[in-house]
Amino acid sequence: MRSLLAAILSLFLPPRGTHRAPGTPAFPTVSPCVAARRTRPCPADVILVDGLPLVRPYLAVWERERDARVRRQLQRERRRAAVLATLGQDYLPAEVAA
Repeated sequence: MRSLLAAILSLFLPPRGTHRAPGTPAFPTVSPCVAARRTRPCPADVILVDGLPLVRPYLAVWERERDARVRRQLQRERRRAAVLATLGQDYLPAEVAA
């Protein structure tokens, strides 16, 4: 009976390692602001980055490519409007005509 109860409890309770003291919680309850002993108070919703980049490189590359794509599209529309103006036609982009 004891081993069956221990097996069931082991499924639902976190394992106790030898590195962990018997009375300490599995997750720290102290906020990082208190642990860092900063001179100014830190709100609870602030994430300390300490040397980590604020913007991931793949996101910066994606935004740069998106901006370049939009610039090329606008340049194409300006050139198309200039060519059509030499032929005496007005050019309305698809967004305006819809």
